[in-house]
Amino acid sequence: MEETVNTDKTEKKVAKYKTESLLASKALAGYQPDFVKVLLTEPEYTLEEARGILDKFFGKKEVS
Repeated sequence: MEETVNTDKTEKKVAKYKTESLLASKALAGYQPDFVKVLLTEPEYTLEEARGILDKFFGKKEVS
């Protein structure tokens, strides 16, 4: 599923993935799977949303 995000000059589509797919993905392989299952309670997330939730829990700071 995709959602449209309006920015100042462009419209960008952001992909949302089923939580089960994210759990099995290489993108989240660095996180402990049991914690991921507990923290990601919604049926779908963007990759950025999922990483944000996990990084906040594990105390990782965002890199600019």
